[in-house]
Order: sequence, then structure tokens, then C-alpha cells
Amino acid sequence: MKQILFLLLFFSATVVEAQDSLSQARLKTLKGVVAPFSTIAKKDSLFLICFWATSSDESVQEMNAINAGLDNWKSSVPFRFLGVCVDEGKAANKLRPTYNMNSWTFDVFLDLYGDLRRALHSNNLPQSMIIYKNKIVYQQSGWSAGSDNYLYQKLLSIYRSNP
Repeated sequence: MKQILFLLLFFSATVVEAQDSLSQARLKTLKGVVAPFSTIAKKDSLFLICFWATSSDESVQEMNAINAGLDNWKSSVPFRFLGVCVDEGKAANKLRPTYNMNSWTFDVFLDLYGDLRRALHSNNLPQSMIIYKNKIVYQQSGWSAGSDNYLYQKLLSIYRSNP
């Protein structure tokens, strides 16, 4: 019985620690403003986070595909999209040129020190996560043509089942 109680307390502490590290993760905007994730993402909202890197062609293709359909998606599902670049060091300097070159219209952030990526246990690129009320409700790794439509269908399904 003591072992079960210990395991329950351990897992509860792990969940609280993960939520705290998620809210404390710092992101940098294209304008250079650094803000904690908690101020960027609202707790009760639905949002899609895509982790990507400028050096990953697959990542850039996914961002282009999402950007192409984003206005239509938002007309039927109220959600926020965050493109989170995980580049570090000198590679981070490629973020703004990549954003401008592709004419993206969504919010792009730089994950300072990898805080958000660690808090959400993102290991592969590109990786997309749908988060609702601070919980990951869906995630997918990698990208292939049409997987952006699958993300939209998942967003729509989650929104309709959680009005």
C-alpha cells in the first residue's frame, strides 16, 4: 500500500512540475520581445503548436502548407497557431529571413534555451501538438503531403466535442 501511495505522489509531483515548466518556458517574438509561454497561450483556449527548424526542409514545407490553409481553418475553428522555431546559436539568425521569404502570416516564436520543447517532450521535427486547456490532446511527428489537412480535421473534431 505504501508503494502505491508513493507512486501516486511521485506522478502527481511530476505532472505539477511539467505544468510549471510549461508556464515558465520563455519564447522570443520576431520583434525581440521575450515572454513566458503562459502569457502567450491562454489556459482555456485551443491552440496548435508546431515545432520546426529553418534547416529542416520538411519543417518549412509543413509551415507553408499550414499557412496556405490557415485563414480557412480559423473561419471554422477558433484556435491560435504558434510556429515555434527550435534553432539555436547562429542558426537562430535564419528565423526572420525564412519567415519573410515564405510570406507567412502566423505568429512565429523562437524557443529560447529549448524550454518549451523540453516541457512538452518534443523530440522530432517537425512536430505538431494540439493543446486544449493546457493538455496535449493530439500530437504528430514528421510531415507528408496532406498531413496538414489531418491536423485541421483533428482541430475541428476537438472543437466540436468541447464547445
